[in-house]
Amino acid sequence: MMRNACAVLMCSRGTPMFLAGDEFCNTQFGNNNSYCQDNEISWLDWTLLEKNKDMFEFFRFMINYRFKHPVIRRKLSDAVCGMEPLHTHDVIAEKKSIDKNAHTLAVSFAGYDREKGRDDLVYIVVNSYWEDVTITLPDLHWGGSWYLSVNTFGDGNERYCYPEGQEVRIEHEFIMRPRSVAIFTGRKR
Repeated sequence: MMRNACAVLMCSRGTPMFLAGDEFCNTQFGNNNSYCQDNEISWLDWTLLEKNKDMFEFFRFMINYRFKHPVIRRKLSDAVCGMEPLHTHDVIAEKKSIDKNAHTLAVSFAGYDREKGRDDLVYIVVNSYWEDVTITLPDLHWGGSWYLSVNTFGDGNERYCYPEGQEVRIEHEFIMRPRSVAIFTGRKR
């Protein structure tokens, strides 16, 4: 669930705010008002960095992903491919509304990145349901494809992130595992 929270936070507009130590699962033992405590409640336990190195690496990846995709951070010029700048829906990407009983929420960000000279397309899906859910990805009519960049459920081998060039190409549908977040990047094949 911590990976889910990090992925959603880092793919949200505005300034992402997390507490020092969140990136390696430091805790304040349930105390949300520890600013005046000079004891183990407010101290960072640096031994957790080695113990939770996988979470630390996930945070690093997400921070870098956010940096590489300005469309997440701010509105860009309209995408050349014609996708809406911001679109929300449930399991069917082309659907214009979200069912009131939906357990899955998807958001697509699209814009033209002038620095890179190409569209910046990001698609994030949150499945809060306790079962698998099949989603359809938005059509990229211009010959592009969606690539899986993050899957908080993992691949069974403790792999959650796919750096650029190592992403998994996804055709039109993807099975979202229970209580997970997936992030896709759209680009030319």
